[in-house]
Amino acid sequence: MNPQQLWQQAEQLKNSGREREAQSLYEQLLPLPDWALPAHIRLADVALALHQLREATRHTLAAYEVREPDPFFNDALCDVLMRTGELERAVQCLELAGRLDCQDATVWAAMGRRALDQALPQYAAPLLERARKLGLKSPLLDYLLGQAEVYLGNTDAAEKALESSISRDPLFGPAHRALAKLRKQVPGNNHVDRLRKLLGRMEKSHPHRPFFCYALFKELDDLGDSKAGWGALQKGMQLRRAQVQYSSKADAARFEQLLSVVDDSEAKAAEHDGPVPIFIVGMPRSGTTLLERILGAHEQVKDAGELTDFTCQLRWMCDLFGPVHPDLALIRAAEGTNWHELGRRYLDHTQWHADGKPFYTDKLPSNFLNVGYIAKALPQAKILHVTRDPMDVCFSNLKELFGEAYPHSYDQVEMAEHYLRYRKLMSHWHKAFPGRVLDVSYAGLVNEPERVARDVLSFCGLPWQDGIVAIENRSDAVATASSVQVREPIHNRFVGQWKAYEEHLKPLRDALERAGQLKPD
Repeated sequence: MNPQQLWQQAEQLKNSGREREAQSLYEQLLPLPDWALPAHIRLADVALALHQLREATRHTLAAYEVREPDPFFNDALCDVLMRTGELERAVQCLELAGRLDCQDATVWAAMGRRALDQALPQYAAPLLERARKLGLKSPLLDYLLGQAEVYLGNTDAAEKALESSISRDPLFGPAHRALAKLRKQVPGNNHVDRLRKLLGRMEKSHPHRPFFCYALFKELDDLGDSKAGWGALQKGMQLRRAQVQYSSKADAARFEQLLSVVDDSEAKAAEHDGPVPIFIVGMPRSGTTLLERILGAHEQVKDAGELTDFTCQLRWMCDLFGPVHPDLALIRAAEGTNWHELGRRYLDHTQWHADGKPFYTDKLPSNFLNVGYIAKALPQAKILHVTRDPMDVCFSNLKELFGEAYPHSYDQVEMAEHYLRYRKLMSHWHKAFPGRVLDVSYAGLVNEPERVARDVLSFCGLPWQDGIVAIENRSDAVATASSVQVREPIHNRFVGQWKAYEEHLKPLRDALERAGQLKPD
């Protein structure tokens, strides 16, 4: 059987779900120079399908070593590098792409989307624009380009791209949602009538209906129409909850397992050299991005954004491929982990983000689940925990459409239950690892930013620097749900925002009050 026949047979087996049989055929191609690169990439794909992260990483790195300046192979390699957590090498593929010649617009669109998924809008925007100039036209492409421009702070360009997306498909919900968030909507300049009209003509089963509801809520909320706004939000939550898979019982089991993680003096990891990570954790929408923007304005700190490397490297240690957030299987498998090796692998995969500075931030809110592991693996790491009023942070989660993340945030009671587990876990981390975590109040941060910033810098071992709280002066990319808000001067407009919807939030308020998180009226 010649190599071409061998490849075709392996592809057929892989596509029919017979990965192990395909694996042996791909392996036969490895000694052949012209086939080694695609064979390694396919073997990485197969290993990931079998949840074998270490094997997938081995083949991914082998593919990187024999890489070729071919647009199609470069795209495939970039994809598998990202999925195995090798982001630094994936970025090199993105940089190489800019120097390659290819007239297939789908290649550039795919790479641009991968870059955007990894919160790298500076790479995504030119790749997506290249696809557009080559003639690719789709609402998705325009939307992705709009999102990249949002993250880069180019509001006018973002609006143009998002409107183009809508003109190609008026029922493309993500574009409407992004457009609603782009600016504060005002009387005489909003999209409320268009959103209502399109919602009225959509099929009840249309998967994008939640996007329209959340967009409508955002605009009505901006206009001060809380009654109609709540109706849109409530409908959006109901529709989105029906689309996601979530088990409160499974979530509880995950948190319960984490409560058994304690400090172990014999398991302490050794110190590591090089730039020091500053982890910023907390509930989503708690103010983590605001704190990172302040820290990133310091001359000794590089803000690296939402990195998924810690969980990814923990998964590598346990050889258990899975989602970016720790699940019960990973938490159970993590017992007995070599913390020194975990810390070394994390630093090896993230210190490049520091860009020559002595500190860098890792602002993935859900890393609050990993605090115990971080404390064990990285004794030099600084851990900042942003706290926010329970009603404010829970409501802020409820009114945000997170995509696949945070499936507990589409039901008031489930949201409350998750919040209570989070508070219990953070209390456990404080007791198990005293002095390792600094609580940073969101209310304090927006009302007295300089005072709180001084406390944070002192905890991190950094000197005070004038001007760091003037975050509106920063022009670099922000690839989070708060990307528009944190380009404004620090303000406290969102403190107590839930009160405008108080009469509708009784299930949430009652659940938090019963648990002692709120003071009775």
